[in-house]
Amino acid sequence: MSLLAEAGVPESLWANIVQSCFAKRSQDVFTSSTHNVAPQKITIIGGRGRMGRFFTNQLASADRTVSVLESEDWDRADELLGSADLVMVSVPIEWTTEVIKRAAQYLAPTTALCDITSLKVEPVQAMLDHHSGPVMGLHPMFGPNVKSFVGEKVVACPGRNEESFQWLLELIEDRGGEVIVSTPEEHDRMMVIIQATRHFSRFSVGVFLAQEKVDIERSLLMSSPSYRQEIEIIKRLFAQNPNLCVDIMLATPERCQAIARLADTYDRVAMLVARKDREGLIKEFETCQNFILKMA
Repeated sequence: MSLLAEAGVPESLWANIVQSCFAKRSQDVFTSSTHNVAPQKITIIGGRGRMGRFFTNQLASADRTVSVLESEDWDRADELLGSADLVMVSVPIEWTTEVIKRAAQYLAPTTALCDITSLKVEPVQAMLDHHSGPVMGLHPMFGPNVKSFVGEKVVACPGRNEESFQWLLELIEDRGGEVIVSTPEEHDRMMVIIQATRHFSRFSVGVFLAQEKVDIERSLLMSSPSYRQEIEIIKRLFAQNPNLCVDIMLATPERCQAIARLADTYDRVAMLVARKDREGLIKEFETCQNFILKMA
């Protein structure tokens, strides 16, 4: 890999190739090793959505029996939910709590219930309030375009009887993923920075590039590796469903407030640039430098 880097091959390119190869191999190995495991009956609410399809494919390839419940299927809810070992809620953020409430009335006390949305406090509490059985909040820290769990992280927020989800967490890890355990409260605090402000920052750069009518392809011809990487990330952001991107920014008052503070920071730093305040900019740089280096 170091030779590829020295040759100027972008890290994102060779990393994707390596991960794709490993993903195929790990999937084959895991599938062959689970033939003697009693299949789990799983229903994914929203399983035809992009992330829902990812989990449907991963679980089905591990010899689990996977059913899908979409908005037009609630007349079959007793059939699809009543005998499931695991029900996974994979719907947009704004619908999650209502779907949990609606689904819970069909579940057996032994059914494990989880969600995979990017908020955890409200969905986990809703699951605990409306379902007496095992509960866990999951947050895949990747988009639906990935092909496998290889190199990806999933945050797990236990709610009740977490041992009922051990097989699922082990499946993720056996397929090359990493499970990070957190409380719902810690998760939501972290996501303000990890998701909301990051989305806003890159969203704003994308809006600026479009506003300035920048010739992206031409700029890439004479760019640094870091610029190419940043443009690739922005392209992936705007390849998503716009509702998903916007919902991540607007999901909670805390996210909106943090974005407002970030915008204020942009304004303050931009004012230093407008005034050509060299000393002020250096002071901001050094303050940040001291903060960042403490973490190294």
